[in-house]
Amino acid sequence: MITTFTENDLLRYLYGESTENEKTDIENALVCDSELEAKFFDLKLDSSLLDGLFFDPTDFSLDKIFNFSSNYQSGS
Repeated sequence: MITTFTENDLLRYLYGESTENEKTDIENALVCDSELEAKFFDLKLDSSLLDGLFFDPTDFSLDKIFNFSSNYQSGS
């Protein structure tokens, strides 16, 4: 039986969230399917690039968030 893996399946595998059976099936599929392997390595590269990003909000943005938060009244 041939199993088709989605990008979500590959992402779960990449982040260690696959079951042992899925992990084995994906690893076997990566060896046999060069397109799937290329897609996986693209996702792996994207993940590593995202992990290296640093976001620094402006003081203006932080002030707006804090002002909203301080003026917010919960409904309880």
